[in-house]
Amino acid sequence: MKRVWRRTTAGLALVALAAVAFTASAGSAPAAKKNPLVGYPRSQTLITSGTQWGNIAGTNPYAGNYAAGMIGLDLETLLRFDPVKGQYINWLAKSATFTAAKRYTIVVRSGVKWGDGKPFTASDVAYNLRLARFNTSPWNNLYLNIRAIKVSGDKVLVVFKGTPNYIQWQNAMWNIPMISPSQSRSIITNAASLTTYSPGNPIGTGPYQMDSKGFDPTTRVVWVKKAHWWASDQGISPAPQPKYIIDLVNTSNTNSLAAVLAGVEDLNNNYLPGVNKLVDSGKVSTYYKKAPYNLSANTAWLLPNTTVKPLNDPVFRRALAESVNVNQIVTQDYGNLVLPANPTGLLPTWSKYVDQSAVKTYGFKYSTADAIKLLTNAGYKRGSDGYFMNKDGSKINLSIIVPQGWSDWEAARDMVIASAKAAGLHLTTKIEDRNTEISDRDTGNFDLLIENPYQISDNPWTYWNGIFHLPIITTGTGQTVYNFERYSNPTAWALVQKLDRTPLSNTAAIKEINNSLQATLMKDLPMIPLWYNGQWAQFTSKYWTNWPQAGTSRQYTPIMWGGYLQMTGIDMFTHLKHK
Repeated sequence: MKRVWRRTTAGLALVALAAVAFTASAGSAPAAKKNPLVGYPRSQTLITSGTQWGNIAGTNPYAGNYAAGMIGLDLETLLRFDPVKGQYINWLAKSATFTAAKRYTIVVRSGVKWGDGKPFTASDVAYNLRLARFNTSPWNNLYLNIRAIKVSGDKVLVVFKGTPNYIQWQNAMWNIPMISPSQSRSIITNAASLTTYSPGNPIGTGPYQMDSKGFDPTTRVVWVKKAHWWASDQGISPAPQPKYIIDLVNTSNTNSLAAVLAGVEDLNNNYLPGVNKLVDSGKVSTYYKKAPYNLSANTAWLLPNTTVKPLNDPVFRRALAESVNVNQIVTQDYGNLVLPANPTGLLPTWSKYVDQSAVKTYGFKYSTADAIKLLTNAGYKRGSDGYFMNKDGSKINLSIIVPQGWSDWEAARDMVIASAKAAGLHLTTKIEDRNTEISDRDTGNFDLLIENPYQISDNPWTYWNGIFHLPIITTGTGQTVYNFERYSNPTAWALVQKLDRTPLSNTAAIKEINNSLQATLMKDLPMIPLWYNGQWAQFTSKYWTNWPQAGTSRQYTPIMWGGYLQMTGIDMFTHLKHK
């Protein structure tokens, strides 16, 4: 259930100079090796960047930093998910649903073939589900509750030991990649090999296959369109138009912006500050023509360490929340490229789950006066320096961390510190690089962080599971779920587990549990929602048109990030037109 969110942060400085430099290097003979188009006709090639940071680790979807596009362009999933419509899409599975309390039936679509021409079968599906038996699989916890996986013709029957994890299982159906048994069976034999397996020419069922000759782990991955793809052959989807898709390894935000302005890149999935000005001037287009320009991807939080005094006090946390001027961050830091978060923090795609009456009762809003009143009424007193002190008279001096070089978050941090100061709260800056920040976050060595750990998905359970998870994770273990804020609420955690084991058809019970969890969040504020980060996507139309856009039939996730192509990202490529 892991999601990957990619970002960059450098500013707009030296844009014109960088654009000239990029154009010159791409066109001059001495730098010809750096030109990503060598050997690929521009009229048939789509160039993208914004997903891959650092050297490409390989082609294993079970390992980190695998080649962008691996899942979606090459490997596919049984289902897909449309976050705009909130609907599942039957894909390699003609259907996949719970057919009894402890039985899940997958009907495998006929006529699907692997890239080597072999038919995709129910046995292939069972093979991939059984890979979860290894504890290095993100879905191992689900496998531990499976009694049997049975194959009969074009059907796969999954029988559970106890009450299924309904929500987790349904999420897995559009996230488990189907890898070729004929290519992997003799190699993946234990937990370690599941994460080290990395074929040079991976075999998938998707519309593209890797061009191994064009693959360079330091600069790019190249995908080549197959002559036949089952979805277009069966009339389920149009065939993608680009013959080649080249995803470039990111170097810097300045270079990315220069490449966009020079017309070198068609799709850019970096955060580009000031992109609203490029949209308004007609240089690029985005999903929305106006603010917020992008769909939302995740919630940015002010994350308190609830074991640190006075952050262990819910009243203090509420006062801190009310001291933050989020609208200032949205308008001045981001130029309205993001939206302010709802007091529940639930993403716009989950708006149907928001309990408006609970928001009215328990929600918070920016008010310096209310923050001061809360602290005063709770017994906090100001010192001679004007700052509130702990109740024992000791000074409050809380540091806030954001990754060094993430300029948008650094600006947001400074605004949080300034608005908190107006309410008499003393916050300071702690400078750390991203790796150190992650280590301190995972081990609890922090006061406050700005973070965005919980990503868009098909169900807010993934969100509650991260916030309320017990036991509290106290050391970094590589798990994908953390209770980073170290908040202990056994009642809330029991509700999270109950939600996971509630059948998806029981909408009334699901609503009741979600209502209770969001009320608990707003009352205790173990994490403070700030704004929604965007699905950063900038398009140029020099070579390709018909990009995803609100208000059209092309309302697709315009993203190459991990987890997005098997939502509706692949539909972006199948609906493009060559200019």
